[in-house]
Amino acid sequence: MTAETSVPSTALLAGADRDGSNYTARHLLVLEGLEAVRKRPGMYIGSTDSRGLMHCLWEIIDNSVDEALGGYCDHIEVILHDDASVEVRDNGRGIPVDVEPKTGLSGVEVVMTKLHAGGKFGGGSYAASGGLHGVGASVVNALSARLDVEVDRSGNTHAISFRRGVPGSFASAGPDAAFEPGGLRKTKRIPKTRTGTRVRYWADRQIFLKDAKLSLDNLHQRARQTAFLVPGLTIVVRDEYGLGEGGRGEESFRFDGGISEFCEYLASDKPVCDVLRLSGQGTFKETVPVLDDHGQMTPTEVTRELGVDIAMRWGPATTRRSGPTSTSSPPPRAAPTSPASSRPSSRR
Repeated sequence: MTAETSVPSTALLAGADRDGSNYTARHLLVLEGLEAVRKRPGMYIGSTDSRGLMHCLWEIIDNSVDEALGGYCDHIEVILHDDASVEVRDNGRGIPVDVEPKTGLSGVEVVMTKLHAGGKFGGGSYAASGGLHGVGASVVNALSARLDVEVDRSGNTHAISFRRGVPGSFASAGPDAAFEPGGLRKTKRIPKTRTGTRVRYWADRQIFLKDAKLSLDNLHQRARQTAFLVPGLTIVVRDEYGLGEGGRGEESFRFDGGISEFCEYLASDKPVCDVLRLSGQGTFKETVPVLDDHGQMTPTEVTRELGVDIAMRWGPATTRRSGPTSTSSPPPRAAPTSPASSRPSSRR
């Protein structure tokens, strides 16, 4: 609704009279697929300033973290390239490359172009998830001038590029290169044991504010926090753009001690006792939207597993504080809990 009239903004866009007297069904504007994301990006990433730019990066990183939470990935690399693009690599299972029967598209195209599509809506692909995947991947794609995906799977490297959400291939490097629409293609043979996904994107400056920029400090904080909460996971952040005060550099985060080590990291005083761990697990039921055989989202009751893992210790100056899970965005400030939920999400 606008301050000038009671006619919804979609109707104004479709040409209804300003006073609302000629407001009929033909004035309703229906935005399909990723078009809606580009028209109203704030509905999906909150804003188009630096916060929105960081949100896009979190979405892609969380894809890889979800693979690690499932036990399929132990190495994630985040690269800030010198051409202002961002790349996230992992050694997980790789986005599915076979054809999804309901859409006739490859799994990569479904994940990158369809909202509310992914392996975490109700299937058995993921026991735990960090957020709203699938929605995140497709939204980042829609808000990128160019996005490249490479998937190592089934003995081949599969590749596809997107220009503002449209699948195809670029003739050369950079978002301004000549583009030809197309689909997923095989680029080379690899050992069948090699798997993983690489996503590189150039944020669309038609969407984001001119002064929007990534924060290397926030990226380091998020990487450190995630590495604490997912023991055995290595996260490497390589800055080739020079965002840091010392110019280009690389930081690596890995903490095999998990949240016990996180607890020691957060506590600055001398310990009075060893770190105590409390854990438990159970199940609960909830209703989530699941894609049915007719391509419709149908409310379906599913059973989820819920795990809780807590680390704590006392010191001379101990105060009671709670900390983040693997999906929280603010920097860690307190004694943590580990990733505990199997929240449904729409990620790949």
